[in-house]
Amino acid sequence: MFGMNGMDPSSMAQMLMSADRAPLDNLLKTQRIQLSAEKEAYSQIKGKLQALQDAIKGLNKDGGLSSQSASFSAEGYASATVKSGAASADYQLYVKQLAQADQYSLALNENWAVPAQGTLAITVDGEVLSLDLSALDPASGITGLRDAINQAADNNGVQASLVRSNGQTHLMLTGSKTGASQAMTITLSGGNGDAAFNELQNAITNKTRLSVAQDAVVELGGAGGLQLTSATNTFDGQIDGLSLTVTKAHARDAAGNYTDAPLGLSVATDQAAIGESMKGIVDAYNGLLTEVQKYTQSKEGSSAVLAGDSMARGVLGRLRGTLSNPPAGFSLAELGITTDRHGKLSLDTAAMAKLQENKPGALEDAFTGSNGLLTRLEADLKPYLDRNGTLVQRDRSLQSGLDRIADRQEALDSRMNKVYQRYLAQFTRMQTLAQQMQQTMTMF
Repeated sequence: MFGMNGMDPSSMAQMLMSADRAPLDNLLKTQRIQLSAEKEAYSQIKGKLQALQDAIKGLNKDGGLSSQSASFSAEGYASATVKSGAASADYQLYVKQLAQADQYSLALNENWAVPAQGTLAITVDGEVLSLDLSALDPASGITGLRDAINQAADNNGVQASLVRSNGQTHLMLTGSKTGASQAMTITLSGGNGDAAFNELQNAITNKTRLSVAQDAVVELGGAGGLQLTSATNTFDGQIDGLSLTVTKAHARDAAGNYTDAPLGLSVATDQAAIGESMKGIVDAYNGLLTEVQKYTQSKEGSSAVLAGDSMARGVLGRLRGTLSNPPAGFSLAELGITTDRHGKLSLDTAAMAKLQENKPGALEDAFTGSNGLLTRLEADLKPYLDRNGTLVQRDRSLQSGLDRIADRQEALDSRMNKVYQRYLAQFTRMQTLAQQMQQTMTMF
């Protein structure tokens, strides 16, 4: 290499420069690999935490632990929603009548003009819509009257519309709410007796009642049983833990007797629903446990990426602390949750169903109540997953570390290039001197 003609300054400079930078390159590479591995590990853990949070939120969004279900002996009459605290029971009922809103039809001539004087008053549940007819454009006719009713500032829940039939226009007045208290009263006063006023008065006097404002009525226990009433078709609160919505009344004969059998309503514990409601959460928790153990538990001959990191273990410790502290009066096993020696959770749906059967609503309260296990687990997760939460900050910190390593690598490359140029200049001068010496020796 150092022969008179075999010296290669570039190769020698590259070799010496590489020897100088090798330790620094290896150090930066080791640091980069470690930080990248930690960043990926926390990304995976964050994904599992997010999955657990989503599972808990999904359960709450779907109505919580729907461990009770309602079924009917016949379709078409009613539907029901079971809430917390519903007791398992069987009911017999008749839907006597559905809730209705008041509706009237006023027949007017198509060419009817608005009277020059008069006040139209529509009263619903003690509230009065008062319309001064003199303020309307007479030429607007029945269409103008309809619009004035609908746009009145003191409209008390009356909807006006027009229906045309057999050469007449019918002003339809419909209450916006159902229930007996929503009965409508229509009066006209203050006119001067002109033809338009008299026609409107005649239409009001001879109005047709198309629908009668009435409450929905259910007879619980069969014909003549306990009578339940509701201003709407939904009975919410009359039966603890049950919201009943009626959709069709039972048929009755001329004497008022029901012609069909009563509707059977059964509220029972749905054991399958209990398991399905909790399975996603248990699976998500076990997935998180596996992921954390994967990155924190070292194996023989190798060290785990997060072996010395307390945050990952702290996440599990916090969740385990909550699980080991069930609501007062219950053990975790009574709530249908068991753990193995590795900390993984399992479901005991029979225990869950038994608790719900013996204490309706207790299961929901224990999991999703204000001090419930899932409520507290979700609170445990929040600091880690918030927009500026712990895991977001850790990710930023690790990325900053990687950015600093990239800057150091760039600085090292620049410095080593200068080292290479210095070595190259030195060996180039040596080669030049060697060539000069060779030329001098050939002269003798």
